[in-house]
Amino acid sequence: MTNDTTSPDSALQSAMLDALGDALSIAFIVYDKNDQITYSSRNIGSYFHVPSDFLTPGTRLRDFLGALYDRNEASLPARAKTPGAREKWIAEHISAHWRERSDAVERDAGNRLLKFAKRRLPSGYGICVVSDVTEQKKREEQWRADMERVQLTEEILDNLTVPVFVSDSKLSLVAVNKAFCAEQGVGPESLLDQTLAQVFPQHSQSHLVATAQHVVETGSPSTAESIEGGQAYSFSFQRVGKPGRYFLVCNVGAIAEASPAAVAAVREQIPQLNSAAMVAAQSHALGNAADQPLFGRKVLLITSDHDFEAQCLEILARLGVEACSVRDEEEEEALLTIAASIGLQIDLVVVDSQMDIRCIECAEQRGIGVLALDGFELATQLAHRLSQGISGGAEIGIDDWEITTREPDEKPKPSGHLQVLVAEDNQVNQIVFSQILDSLGCTYKIVADGEEVVRQWKALKPRMILMDLTLPGLNGLEACRRIRQLEGDRSETPIIGVLTLAVDRDELDCMAAGMNETILKPLSPDVIAGVLQRYHLEIADHYAV
Repeated sequence: MTNDTTSPDSALQSAMLDALGDALSIAFIVYDKNDQITYSSRNIGSYFHVPSDFLTPGTRLRDFLGALYDRNEASLPARAKTPGAREKWIAEHISAHWRERSDAVERDAGNRLLKFAKRRLPSGYGICVVSDVTEQKKREEQWRADMERVQLTEEILDNLTVPVFVSDSKLSLVAVNKAFCAEQGVGPESLLDQTLAQVFPQHSQSHLVATAQHVVETGSPSTAESIEGGQAYSFSFQRVGKPGRYFLVCNVGAIAEASPAAVAAVREQIPQLNSAAMVAAQSHALGNAADQPLFGRKVLLITSDHDFEAQCLEILARLGVEACSVRDEEEEEALLTIAASIGLQIDLVVVDSQMDIRCIECAEQRGIGVLALDGFELATQLAHRLSQGISGGAEIGIDDWEITTREPDEKPKPSGHLQVLVAEDNQVNQIVFSQILDSLGCTYKIVADGEEVVRQWKALKPRMILMDLTLPGLNGLEACRRIRQLEGDRSETPIIGVLTLAVDRDELDCMAAGMNETILKPLSPDVIAGVLQRYHLEIADHYAV
């Protein structure tokens, strides 16, 4: 196998190997038993910054290593710069290439961690596979740190004398300490994954479940009391975590010995307690009486999801809110027009986040506040954020359309227009972008083709665009040129090209199209955070550098 592409078979083999390297994010060099390079993948240049002449078929492996040494000499340790060090360094690496197998991880001049997997085949041919393991090592270090924190948390829980258990949002136990196991008289394996209703006796479970559900939905710490076997107990619940990943921490304390009369009294109160807790949970402690701030307010709901509609209307009814729903932006436009013509004021528009963004734009053009929610947020977020949006709290605008995953005591997201517009058609990469921008606390929108990038840039006026080049239809370069033409003499929106390979031609094309700079895949939070900060976009405090 060589890089000679004069024959069709050779060209096909080279193309297949290059495609394999791209798919696996690796590069490789093949050399024969005379240590002459017979093939190098096209992306090898992104790992070894040496003149391309040293990677052509027929080049001695020794000459390639010498060029690599000369290029990276400044970053080598002092012991590698002494007289004769160059030949010694080359000899050591030649020796490694002649082993049957040799694996090593080295840090290059760009502070990347590169893994070198060298194999010598029985035929005498050798292959060196190179991959960037920087992110993998970071994830491994993070995993080890997380495991240490988990172990520390378990040790702290187990050393507490107070019985403690942790449940997920579905009220299934996910952690218990030794004191709680001793109180129940069973091991942790018998308790984990069991629900509260399964762990505790029948006569008190409904009260506990209602109280726990109330805390999950509202975030307000609460205490429940129950009597088991003549003993009165107190269950103190507190919610931790973030929307979509809430957990309940509960510590259990014995209050006093209870008389049979007290036991009977508590049992009689359970139905009323259960009912009161459920009402409080559903109405988020706002009630549905006429003296509440939401009573009589008018809300328009926009969704095509019947389950979303039913759940939302039920909650709004309990809050005393007058509500109706429409299916799309056309029905919304018609209803708002009629309402305006008869002097009917709509206080807020609630939008299913799966709907088109034009639903938000239609309401905002009429000066009506908008609240966008996912279905899983209805039970825990609707009442609280509805109260904020209608009763003089923070204005709800376009920032809530994309991401609203912060606790009330967290730093608010930056106000104003959308922060980041992402142009990416690959679904896996879209997930990566979402996870990174979520962790940075950014508001963002992801689109999958060039025409949509230009349209959303016009509509949303994002503060930055992250632009993949290989978009369907209008590619990233063409989309950038069109945006620059439309901007004219106005201040430019920073446009960052997202490249798969560090190819000089691609970088030059990006600059010529009007992009500000380029970054490389695979992406990491540190890389994106650095770009955002260079253009003065706000990010989460724990990522600021």
